[in-house]
Amino acid sequence: MFQTILLLLVARFLSITQAAPAATALPIVDLVDRENIQLLEYSLLAGKAPFQQAILQSAAFQNVNQIPGNFQQEEAFNGFLLLLNVSTLQEARQLPSSALVQANIRQVGASAYGLNTYGPVIDGLFAPGIPGKLLLQGSFDHNLKLMLGYNANEGLVFTSPFLPNDTSYDDYFESSFPSISPRVASYVQNVLYPAPSDNTPYEDNIGRASVTIAESTFVCNTIYLERAFGNQTYTYQFSVPPALHGQDVDYTFFNGPDAAVESDATAVALQEYITSFAATGMPSGPSLPRFPLYGNDSRILNLNATSITEITDPIAKEGVYGGRRRCTIEGIRKQTCYRKGQQKQV
Repeated sequence: MFQTILLLLVARFLSITQAAPAATALPIVDLVDRENIQLLEYSLLAGKAPFQQAILQSAAFQNVNQIPGNFQQEEAFNGFLLLLNVSTLQEARQLPSSALVQANIRQVGASAYGLNTYGPVIDGLFAPGIPGKLLLQGSFDHNLKLMLGYNANEGLVFTSPFLPNDTSYDDYFESSFPSISPRVASYVQNVLYPAPSDNTPYEDNIGRASVTIAESTFVCNTIYLERAFGNQTYTYQFSVPPALHGQDVDYTFFNGPDAAVESDATAVALQEYITSFAATGMPSGPSLPRFPLYGNDSRILNLNATSITEITDPIAKEGVYGGRRRCTIEGIRKQTCYRKGQQKQV
């Protein structure tokens, strides 16, 4: 099955992307930001994406508040020079690559929990704008077919375990969104993701931060892609416990018994959906449940260890996460999830 996937990727010019788990090296990491950006970039500069279908797993587009401002970029640059014990870029260029690699490792290792200091930047050419804004503007290849996936517990891998109180959550939030304004930060911290209480879906600030990161970095981006393509996409939620970010990689590239794979049947089913989508643009299998279009009813597949079922996308359901929460057009502009209501689901 693994070899079949690779052959189909080549044959159909299909882009498959997977955002990289924190502090984990994966063989497909190099594809992540480049291919996600190409989904948007080629429509502006080359006219058409270099692939016909795209599978985006855990689509981690940066939003406007996660991109470092000039001050943060200058601070990172000066910090790198300090680690090299030089004072200019020209001096740094004269050093051996081994010194640069070591300085990079030290700087990234000292990043805030779940972050890496460095990431994609908007250069106006290859990356002409923030992905969420390009999707809103319609600046992408509309002829692509998309299969999207996100995990039920995306945020925990990137969440610091050292968040004992509201102040520590606020500090962690602001380090994760360095360009956010105080007004927007207050809205997110107090309205979208208020302090833990009986009316929130989380019991502590670790859970609060995990939900914040999951929705702002992964889940909302999936919604934005679905809406940009007129809800004519195929979406699944990976729910095999604990359903952490990156856990579906072992299922995607399953090639026989693997301790990291709890359900061989689920892995094989996911691969059948992927290979059929690569070949035909429609995920299916002779003995598999129907894979619905997302559509106006927000229908997706839920993949867990014991079954594969069609459900309504949890982010679009009434009462999910303590209130009616959805990624709205306002959310696309602000690149954040918007929540209405405070009635807890029972």
